[in-house]
Amino acid sequence: MQMITTNCPACGGIYNGRLTSRFITCEYCDTRYALGRKELEALGFVDEDGDGYDDYDSCPPDQRGSQASLVPLPEFAREACEKFLKGVDNSYFKSTNKILRGLGIEGEDVYLIHDDTIFGSGKNGFAITQRGLYCRDFGEPTAHFVSWEDFANGERPELDDSNIFQDGTSLCYFTGNKQLRDKKLTSLFNQLFEHARWL
Repeated sequence: MQMITTNCPACGGIYNGRLTSRFITCEYCDTRYALGRKELEALGFVDEDGDGYDDYDSCPPDQRGSQASLVPLPEFAREACEKFLKGVDNSYFKSTNKILRGLGIEGEDVYLIHDDTIFGSGKNGFAITQRGLYCRDFGEPTAHFVSWEDFANGERPELDDSNIFQDGTSLCYFTGNKQLRDKKLTSLFNQLFEHARWL
């Protein structure tokens, strides 16, 4: 396998090591990201099944064709959110009936939720749940929902001011702590995206 050097799209950390698959896990922020097609072609990485460098090319041979070996996205999201909460100030992420109503969430497991209003009115914020992502930006009359499938098929999430966007849709509205949003929340959404693309 070839030696490569690449930067993590979430934190900018440098990976310098052997290329064993198109997926790399950043040793600094734990984001799992994929090398692009052009990068792979330049490195001579083989598209074994001719379908555009999908998960088959990166799965170990004994696991190919078996999705059972891959963690389902809702389970991965739950674990990623639990890990995220262990490293941050949890006062930003308290579930209340108001934010649940404000985001239109009923009868599903919520892994991470944030009410972005000053007095806890639940009129804007975001949530990561078993079904996908909910977000209500400042001034929006209702929340919008992005399923895990739609999330996996979209472009890489990007940070813009107080929002993490995907294809023009806000996934995360968070104005509280800029460093927390710019580093840890962005990293969390990148981890979710990379895992979603893998499945």
